[in-house]
Amino acid sequence: MTDSGGFTTSRNMGGTAERVYAAFVEPAKLEQWFVVDGYHTPADRMRVDAVPGGRMDAVMISDADGSEIPFGFEYTELEPPQRLVMTFQQPDEVVTITILEQDNGSVDVTYFFERTPAPTDDAVEFARKGADDMLGRIAAGVERGSI
Repeated sequence: MTDSGGFTTSRNMGGTAERVYAAFVEPAKLEQWFVVDGYHTPADRMRVDAVPGGRMDAVMISDADGSEIPFGFEYTELEPPQRLVMTFQQPDEVVTITILEQDNGSVDVTYFFERTPAPTDDAVEFARKGADDMLGRIAAGVERGSI
């Protein structure tokens, strides 16, 4: 049996569950947050089929030299607008997003990450920082009205 490991992180942000959920399934919204520093992920280079078993395929493009990193995932489960599960390969990762509306008009977004085999502590911290940065980009997009 292969061990798995990961982490959970969360963020409270303004907006509705529908708006936040759209950030995970609409190219014009995905391009605003599904990036790493020094790269951009253009919506016109994404293919999104947001149905169970569908895929999102895209490229991250280096701002420095234009080199491209293709990536993608499968939408394993979709329960709009409260939950979605995305499965990545190489490495084998599963990300589960839950979105819970609060009485004050905000939403709590929980990001659960699991990798098989279990990642090293350094890899977990690197992935956690990336997830926290991405959630921050989503919150900023909701705040400015582009998500």
